[in-house]
Amino acid sequence: MTRLPMPETPHAAPRRKLARRRLNRRHVLMLILACEVVAVGVANADRYRPPGITVEQTVTHGNVIT
Repeated sequence: MTRLPMPETPHAAPRRKLARRRLNRRHVLMLILACEVVAVGVANADRYRPPGITVEQTVTHGNVIT
């Protein structure tokens, strides 16, 4: 009985050093937009007024008694 030759053992592909990739223009624009959203949110945070239910109208316009 003749033995068939064994197939070669597959070797793992040699690891390449991880190359530094540049950010795509789209990703840079998304990062800039995210920073702008955060900056605008911080700037408008002190101006936020939670909605109120008017129970009684006051003399001063814009004030609400809740």
